[in-house]
Amino acid sequence: MKSLRITVAVAALAALFGAPAHAGRAYIGTYTPNLADPNAYANGRGEGIYLANVDDKTGALSGLKLVAKDASPAWFVLSADHKFLYTVNEIDSYGPNKSGSVTAYAVDAKSGALRKLNTVDSGGGGPCFISVHASGKFILVANYIGGSYAVLPIKADGSLSEASDVVKPGGPAGSASAPDAPPGQAPAGANRPTRGHMIESDPSGQFVVGDDAGRDRIFVWRLNTATGKLQEVSVTTALAGSAPRHFGFSLDGKTLYQIGEYNARLTTYGFADGKLTLKGKSISALPDGYQGSGSASRLIVSPSGKNVYSDNRTHNSIASFAVGADGLATKLANTPTEGEHPRSMTIDPSGKFLYSLNLRANSIAIFSLQPNGVPRFTGKFLAVGAPAVMVFLP
Repeated sequence: MKSLRITVAVAALAALFGAPAHAGRAYIGTYTPNLADPNAYANGRGEGIYLANVDDKTGALSGLKLVAKDASPAWFVLSADHKFLYTVNEIDSYGPNKSGSVTAYAVDAKSGALRKLNTVDSGGGGPCFISVHASGKFILVANYIGGSYAVLPIKADGSLSEASDVVKPGGPAGSASAPDAPPGQAPAGANRPTRGHMIESDPSGQFVVGDDAGRDRIFVWRLNTATGKLQEVSVTTALAGSAPRHFGFSLDGKTLYQIGEYNARLTTYGFADGKLTLKGKSISALPDGYQGSGSASRLIVSPSGKNVYSDNRTHNSIASFAVGADGLATKLANTPTEGEHPRSMTIDPSGKFLYSLNLRANSIAIFSLQPNGVPRFTGKFLAVGAPAVMVFLP
């Protein structure tokens, strides 16, 4: 009886103070209208950053509300303590350099409200990826237009300083089309310049890895945390025309999984001392026998490390892979995304649900993850204009 009374009392207090029934919340970033170029890729029906409630039992999203009007906050990341949100603005019209920008927000833990701290130059045009360095002292940004990688120091109050380093790799332009692309794939395009697509620390925090989807290269640097400068450790040349776009690490940091945008194939590398070593053969993220264009976007590793996922924008599917004891992946299935053009996807912290952000469908489709890791559609959606990225707030 005593435990029952305590339970009733807790429930009464929750009702009194309006405690939410959901287990968590998530920020959703969107593409906003580009009035200067209505045909631009980075152009959508969103208004900025939204907050939604997340039901831990069903994965359902509800209570969508706009918490920050911003220009195409198409990728963002929370600080480790969840006190700050950092977002790129995927534009090329900021400041005298006509660059992209990066905006810092303070997070109200109770309400999820965002308070803008400042905005700085991203070091290039069209920034499309942002992460926090393992030290917690710097923001790392990949700029797609012009292909640069920037390091931005974080101040004590969570706001950002101007870039301490901007690296723009040289070398020959990409010109070939991937020979292992699906039959019918459009040519990759001649003289492709550097296209920064992702930059992130490895799990050990010793190294920083960057994808160049233009020149088909994967860079590894060390970040000097005293100077904020990147120091090159190694460069790996991916298959010509494959356009390495996104990667993810195994939990122990010894394996790197890489998705190619133009060949839509998963490649596995061993990772040690800042160097990549090819492991096994690449695997298509498209169904066997598929013909036509392939355009992979996001790659993620499940919280358990037992599965890897990639989404295909032209085929509108999620490719799921199982990871073996040797770190190599095996294809499991292709699951329809239930919407057009999946820009990205994410998995909730519990590892029970996967969310596909279907850009051109203006919706997020919700999937439950089966014991083998294959997604199953729950029948639930959330309507939101041009969703691009989703991050969970405890």
